[in-house]
Formats: sequence, C-alpha cells, structure tokens
Amino acid sequence: MYLSQQNFNFSIPTEIVYGINSVKHKLPDTIRSLQKAKVFVATDPGLLNTGIIDEVTSLLNKNGIDTAVFAEVEPNPHAQTVMKGAQIYKQESCEMILAIGGGSPMDFGKAVSAIVAHEGHILDYRRGQKPLHKAIPLLIAIPTTVGTGSEVTPVSVITDHEEGRKYVIASPMLAPKAAFVDPSLTTSLPRHVVSATGVDALVHAIESYTSLKSNPITDGLAFEAIKMIKGNLPASYAHPDNLEARAQIHLASTMAGISFGMAGVALVHSCSHPMSALYQVPHGLANAILLPHIIEHNLIANYEKYANIARVFEPSLTFENDRNAARKLASLVKEFNKALDIPNDFSYLKLDFTDEMVDRLSKDAMNDLGTIPNNPRKAEKEDIRQIYKKVLPNALTKTELEDVYNRV
Repeated sequence: MYLSQQNFNFSIPTEIVYGINSVKHKLPDTIRSLQKAKVFVATDPGLLNTGIIDEVTSLLNKNGIDTAVFAEVEPNPHAQTVMKGAQIYKQESCEMILAIGGGSPMDFGKAVSAIVAHEGHILDYRRGQKPLHKAIPLLIAIPTTVGTGSEVTPVSVITDHEEGRKYVIASPMLAPKAAFVDPSLTTSLPRHVVSATGVDALVHAIESYTSLKSNPITDGLAFEAIKMIKGNLPASYAHPDNLEARAQIHLASTMAGISFGMAGVALVHSCSHPMSALYQVPHGLANAILLPHIIEHNLIANYEKYANIARVFEPSLTFENDRNAARKLASLVKEFNKALDIPNDFSYLKLDFTDEMVDRLSKDAMNDLGTIPNNPRKAEKEDIRQIYKKVLPNALTKTELEDVYNRV
C-alpha cells in the first residue's frame, strides 16, 4: 500500500532498560520509584534452579523491597495456574508483579495482573469476551530467553487444557511498565532453548514484516531484527560466552516484539498454537518447524518482502529478481534451522497423526482469530490441513507426498 494511503498510530507504553547488568544496577531504584514495597515474582521451576531468582530477590530484599515468589509457571501457562497465582498474590498482599523468564512467566504475570483486579475467571476476559475495565497492578518484565517479545506487548496467551485451546487476553493495560533487557541473564540458557527461542524471535520479525497490518515503523524494526538474528544466532548458539552475539539477538527479540505488538503475527502462530495446546510442543519450537512451510504458502502474496528477507540470508540473491529470490527463502530458512539443530518436523512426538487429529488442528488454527486475519495470503482450512500434513509424521498419503514433491 502507498504510504499516502495509510493511517496508523504508534506508541509503546513500556520503558525499555537495556544493558549488561542493568537489572543489578537499576531494578531496585525503578521499583522504589513506583512506591511499591512488596513484589509478586512470577517465574518457572527451571529458572528457579539456576539461582537467578535468588539473586534478584536478594537484591530487592537488600534494598527494602519484600518479595513473594511463585515458581510454578509451566510452559504454555494454564488458566488454572493463573487463578492459583492470583489467589497467592492477594494472600501475600502484593502490590505489583515482576515476571522473570521466557514468554510463559511473562504471559502468566500479565494474566495474574488482570484477574486480581477483576471478578470471575481469567478466561472470561479472552479475546471476544469481556474487556478489562479496571486498573490493574503494574508489571515489570525481565526476559531471560532470546525470543519472546512478550516484555513489550499488551497480550497474554493462556492455555485451557480442558478444551485443548490457547486463548489470548489483550488490552493496552497489559503492557509491562518496564522491560529490563539484560543479556547477562541469558548466558545460562540451554542450547536447545537458545535455538528455539531465537528462531521464535525470527518468526515474530518475519510475520510482522509481512503482516497485512505492517507499516513503515514496524517494518524498520522487524527488518533490522531479522538481520541481527540471522547474523548472530548461529554464533550465540555455538558458544554461550559470545556475549556480543547474545546481546544482539536479545535486543533483536525485543525489537521484533515491538513490531508484532502493533503489526501482529500470522499463520505460523495460528498453526503453532494448537500444537502447543494439544501436544505440549514448546511454542518457539513449533514456530520454527512450521516457518519454512508457511513461507512457501505465503510467497505469492508479497514476493518483494520475502525477497528482501531472502537477500538477508543470501546476499548473492541481490542479482535475482524478486520472484526468484523469494522462492529461495524457504530452503534458506530450512538450512538455518538445520544449523541450529531444529528438527524438520514433529516426528519426535512419536505419534501417528490421524485425519481426525489433523482436522482438529486445522479447525483450531482457523479459529485463532488474533492471527489468521493478519496473514498476507488468505488461508482456507484445506490450505492449513496441507501445511500440517507436511510436518506431522505419517499424515500424508503416498499420493499426497508425490503431489507435494511435484509442486516443489
């Protein structure tokens, strides 16, 4: 769309505090400036075991700030866990929330913040239901992975395991008051978390860059994030002590988060959400596996933008026209994933996916109303079924496999 024909607003309510050891040097003063004396710390068991949480709570306690730690957040946080966390928040008379970890603790922290101020159940406030209407406790986010972006978005994704669905709670009030982007907190990440969350950030950047809601500001943030991730994620994966590479992808994740907070994400997320809700696939891993196949589906909708991305991955494509360059992107992403030990498909689940299972996944993806409308190419249910069949073991018939290879 021509710029002269666009209208958009851009604002980000979250203060970003970036730098090595920024948590150590600036977090207590930030909380004191908010005049809060007791903090509800939301995190997960794995991070608790690293000692990072003890370091942060000791820092706060030494500065006269009391803490109550809730370390039961699971991957793809459950609605029931949110309700339990809200109860403890009230019992402990907490005054604000500090979410430390990956996307799950941050989404959990946002949801707790919402429900402690509202009556009923957290899922009463999912997208399409009741809006948040009361002031909620302030939240500070400290990301310790390299690929969530949740520290700068007004969105929380919560899983209803009884229904096997992920739901979005979205409101400008959910945006964190501040985000501490401190690369020094990411050096203890396991390698598989670095790769999966790093490609998750890449997905955020690519989907917001190609989203129907994109604009020149989100494009600039997303495209720069793509370049930073492509140039630094392999080095960061190869050696955790490469602090410059780790710093680059940590900040790139936040930049991609700002971009998709406005431009949105699309079909990769539509398809990954059901995989996480039904089969507990980590969100970043699901996104990484699905990405190249959805790029193939979307190409014809915007050859120019996908060609721009392809040229980041392979500069020699500068000499190819947009259509030819764009057609190379999916294979380039597959090679990138392979170097990071991302699996090609979901075979590791050791499940044989029946037609009924694929149909349920496709139906849930089509109903992911916060993502499907942003996709550059309109996706029908049969399109999504065919995408799933490429990544689900034993889901493609022999005839369908031959058809896929012939089209490629």
